[in-house]
Amino acid sequence: MDRFSKYNPKVTFLFFILVFIFTLSFFHPIFVLISFIAALGYKFKLDGRKTFFYLFKFILPIIFLITLFNFIFAHYGVTTLFAVHDIHFTLESMFYGLCQGTMFGAVIIWFSCYSMVVTSECFISIFGRFAPNIALVFSMVLSFIPRFRKNAQEINDARMLLDCEHNRLRKSISNFSALVTLTLEESIETADSMKARGFGKGRTVYSKYKFSLSDGICMAVMIVLSVLLIVFKFNGSTQFLFEPVIKMTSFPLIPMIIFAITMFLPIIIDFEEDIRWHFLKQKV
Repeated sequence: MDRFSKYNPKVTFLFFILVFIFTLSFFHPIFVLISFIAALGYKFKLDGRKTFFYLFKFILPIIFLITLFNFIFAHYGVTTLFAVHDIHFTLESMFYGLCQGTMFGAVIIWFSCYSMVVTSECFISIFGRFAPNIALVFSMVLSFIPRFRKNAQEINDARMLLDCEHNRLRKSISNFSALVTLTLEESIETADSMKARGFGKGRTVYSKYKFSLSDGICMAVMIVLSVLLIVFKFNGSTQFLFEPVIKMTSFPLIPMIIFAITMFLPIIIDFEEDIRWHFLKQKV
């Protein structure tokens, strides 16, 4: 069981915002690797063994393509691996592309975790009081893509069972036409349902989520860790040089530890819960 996802939506939403910001801000190989491992670990906690298929089928190819693209088209650095017609392919450009790809892969995994933890209901709970229309539109947009894919898969499965069209182009056009029609019908049904429930005639906001003491403690911890990371970021202790040579100006051990605690916070919370549950079972 994932305990962190049971926290108040304000806490989980703040965590993912901080994770996205710090992952993109600390462009340092060790920091990027920490974020990637933490994202992968939390994804495994949420999705189980499907994470490995997600990693090898989607994330690793993206990292490889970004690394290859930067290695081929960026030619900075002094450590030449080989040259083709006076074009030097350098270690620095390959390493920079690898770090870029890993950072991009970490952000994608974190976004996948975000979609599983911060649902549309949580999003409306956070922003429903002071921006209800924006929250509703945004939550509907987020739910549109998975519903669109689900409808497309259902239409394609139905066409395969009927097997009434062998031309792939005509079949794709027919499927797309059916998908658009189904989407429009669902939109009309949604609009009628909202109108029947009195949308736009005044509303009251209800939220089943309560802000508890543990939520406050967790948010306070995240804020303190974030302030420390911002201080270390602006004092230049986390810099890393990729050109003209690969060089770590310093080994920021304390910022790394704080960064790791921030990224692994959901796993730490779940681990603490698992230990407590283990000891409770021992007492029975």
